[in-house]
Amino acid sequence: MNSSQEAAPSTVRLFPDYADTVLWFNEPIDYDTAKLSGTLTRELSQWERSYYDGLNRDYEWKSAVLARRFGAEGERMAQRVADELGDRFEIELVVFVEDSPKRKFRGRGPALNPGAAAVFDSLAIELKEFEEEVARAREATRRGGGTGWYAYAPLSNTVFRPQQQND
Repeated sequence: MNSSQEAAPSTVRLFPDYADTVLWFNEPIDYDTAKLSGTLTRELSQWERSYYDGLNRDYEWKSAVLARRFGAEGERMAQRVADELGDRFEIELVVFVEDSPKRKFRGRGPALNPGAAAVFDSLAIELKEFEEEVARAREATRRGGGTGWYAYAPLSNTVFRPQQQND
């Protein structure tokens, strides 16, 4: 890993959002995939359940106490994830509690869970490669070239291709 990668840690987001996981790295990351310790995985699941249990039918907190408890537990969970992944990762905690800013946590040293860190290192490489591919496609489109990319709508059997720009 070079020094520029070390200076800009990969960001893992931690928040509940109906994906059966609170781990997000460009997309939801399943607990089995993440390879975090079993204890931490169970606690993350419990923390997510506390979110849904703390909301009423209008998706508002049932009480300020539940909201504060959820936020405090989220901070503890974020630091635990940060410690397992190590200092190459930043954990951004997003809690849906009024007046609660996003908070960022870093591991206090090397990964306590090298297996989990390896999973997220691999995901970071895949994400960087995808972002580079998108940048190349945008540049090709800007120059009027094709990208090979398209979207397909199966119900209408329609193919959509990015518009080529002829400057």
